[in-house]
This record gives sequence, structure tokens and C-alpha cells, in this order.
Amino acid sequence: MSERNDDDMAGTSDGAERHDDPGAREGIVFTEEQREALAGLASENTYAKQSKWQTLRELPMKDKWPFFAQHFLGATVAIVAAVVAVIAFVVNFVTQPPDPLLYIAGVNMSQGYTEPMEALERRFVADEGLDSELVTYDANFTITETGVSGGMVDGSSRLFTMASVGQVNTIITDEETFRELCERGLTSALEEVLPADRIEAFESAGITVDSGVKDAQGDRLPLKGLDLDRSAEWTADGDLPEDAVLCFSNVQETGVEYPRAFVEFLDFA
Repeated sequence: MSERNDDDMAGTSDGAERHDDPGAREGIVFTEEQREALAGLASENTYAKQSKWQTLRELPMKDKWPFFAQHFLGATVAIVAAVVAVIAFVVNFVTQPPDPLLYIAGVNMSQGYTEPMEALERRFVADEGLDSELVTYDANFTITETGVSGGMVDGSSRLFTMASVGQVNTIITDEETFRELCERGLTSALEEVLPADRIEAFESAGITVDSGVKDAQGDRLPLKGLDLDRSAEWTADGDLPEDAVLCFSNVQETGVEYPRAFVEFLDFA
């Protein structure tokens, strides 16, 4: 049996002590601050197994805002923005005026006729006992053959859009523009709004205005308007044009009541 001398034992003891020293592991020496940091990392996170709200409540005051900004601020801003958007939509929906039952588009009508047209509108509203918001006269429609007016695009696309969705249902314009509108397919037949016997009476009295528009086969289309110079209400004050024509545009089946009432109010003879 071999004997171990004291030097060997001493060497082994010193080596074990050096191996167990965390500050000298693998030859790296840590400062006291580094040792404390390593100990903190190795310690158990007391907040790891609880909700973020619980953690926020338990954090020191100086740490609450950074923690809130990191974990909750983005979601809170998004929720607030969504709530504001919903409220704005509801308020706009509740407070917006009702859609007009009679929307008259004045196409290529001089702005000088706006005041007498509005006076005519007020008489109709009073005669029918309507809310004034349910009847609108809009003279902001100018169309040309080239689609350009004053160096800018004319009102063709706006008129087309509003007529397509049924917002505009009645048009007043001059005879030349009336035929142009018929060519573009922006007018409807009188039969879509007025009873057959009423149209027959108008035709017999020479009140209708024929568009003269033909289809691709050369057949004349049944697109007609009404000569407003034959209307007692239109000519009452003498402030409205003599060559004006009234026609209809995409009147919805459930919306014929007020365009039809307007024709009766005008008192054609």
C-alpha cells in the first residue's frame, strides 16, 4: 500500500478550496457587485406565478408606471380609440338628418334660380305638411358634352352616383340637357312614377317633352319629361326659366309618393 505524504494532501485540500470558490471559478474573479447581481438572477421571481394586474398592484410606486407602460399602455390606447370611434359613429348616426323623400337635382341651372326654386320648395313642403328636411333642391350639377367644366371635371359622375343609389329621384333642367341626360341613361320613363291615365292626359294636352333618343336598333325610347312652362306653380312668380323640363331618375318603387305629389302640386294644365 502506497503512502500519501502531507504535501499531496495539502495540494488536494488547496485545490478543493480553489474549486469551491465562486469568485475564482475557472480563473474568473467576480467583484462583490457582480456576485450580488448573479445571486439576484438566480433567485426566484416572486411575480412569475401571478397576473400582471396583481404584479402592478404590488410593485413599488416608482416601478408602477414603467411596468404599466410596458404591459398595458398599448392595449389601453387601442381600447380607448375603439370606444371613441364607436361613440362617434353612434352620435353621427343618431344626429344625421333623414334622407330626403324628394331630391331635386337642378342640372345646368343657373345659381340665380336657386332662390325662386327654394321658394317653390317651401310652398310644396307647406302644401304637403312635410318636414323641410325631407325635400331638397340641389343646383350643384353642371354637365357638358366633354365632361369638363371651367377646366375641371363636370358633375356627371356625382349625378350618376347619386342617381344610381336612388338619392336623386327628380331632375329639372333645360330641354337640351334633358336630351343629353336621356342619351346617358340618367333618366327614367314617366311610367315608373305616374299612373298611365295621368300620362295619357299630359300627352293629350301637349305637356310631355319627347327626348327623341333611340336605342341601338334605331327604335325611339319612351323617355319623356314634363314641360314646366305649362305648370301654374312654376310660372306663378315669373322668376323661373321658361324652357325647363322635369323628369325622373331611378325612382325606387317604394319612393314614388313624393315625386308624384310634386307633379300634382305643380298643377300642369
